[in-house]
Amino acid sequence: MENTLLTILKLSLFETFYVTGLLILIGLVLGIIGNRANFYIQRVFGWKGIMLTAWIGTPVHELGHLLMCILFRHKIQDFKLVDLKARNGVLGSVQHTWNRKSLYQNIGNFFIGMGPIFSGTAALVLGMYLLLPDSFARFGNYLTLDTGQLDSGTLVNIFVLTGELFASIFSAENVASLNFWIYFALAIGISSHIALSKEDLKGASRGLVTIFTLIFLINLVALVLNADLSGFFMEILALNVYLLAFSMVSIVFSSIRLVLSAFAYFLVYKVP
Repeated sequence: MENTLLTILKLSLFETFYVTGLLILIGLVLGIIGNRANFYIQRVFGWKGIMLTAWIGTPVHELGHLLMCILFRHKIQDFKLVDLKARNGVLGSVQHTWNRKSLYQNIGNFFIGMGPIFSGTAALVLGMYLLLPDSFARFGNYLTLDTGQLDSGTLVNIFVLTGELFASIFSAENVASLNFWIYFALAIGISSHIALSKEDLKGASRGLVTIFTLIFLINLVALVLNADLSGFFMEILALNVYLLAFSMVSIVFSSIRLVLSAFAYFLVYKVP
């Protein structure tokens, strides 16, 4: 019996990764890139450098939390999409409560914490659709990915498609157009505030515990009923592959911001 429970525990951990792992990885990558870029920007421009992009980036960030609160039926007590006069460094916030006895609302904490990844990526894609329609057509190539499994071949295909997408975005024809520069400015502003805060991650962790507990209980029931749920979790993984592909837009623009901020830092502090 003990060995069976240990096996179910390991399986539940693995399946929890199927459900949430790629989203967590995306959040961590964006956080590392964003925090480093913010370091360079604050050293060069001070707090004003962060505020310069807050007018567009912060509302998009907070909308991610807000919309997920609505989706998972949390009670919204108060929210500020952006507060440019904030003295405590908190440029926006969403305060919410939930029914601790509700499984659905407890799971929602994970997706509420991760909300800015969805809203930020959606905003970047929407801007591409409106301002760079030819490049947006290339974005649809992500839907051709084979999501039957996640392996090195899938990752290579995602990187190849991302390279083709950004080659299209930064084509000579686009760079010569006003729409490109409007989109580029908006994309940098949105990506400047897409990273998750410590509070975001803390809130998401509460939901993660609930998700794992639910999966563990489902596996116990499946054992009793002799049911095979592997196909279901493979479908979840397939959705996460698409999420990873779509999120590459956010990751690349965040990386561009990091390179630009590092270059400015180098010019100010390293060039004699």
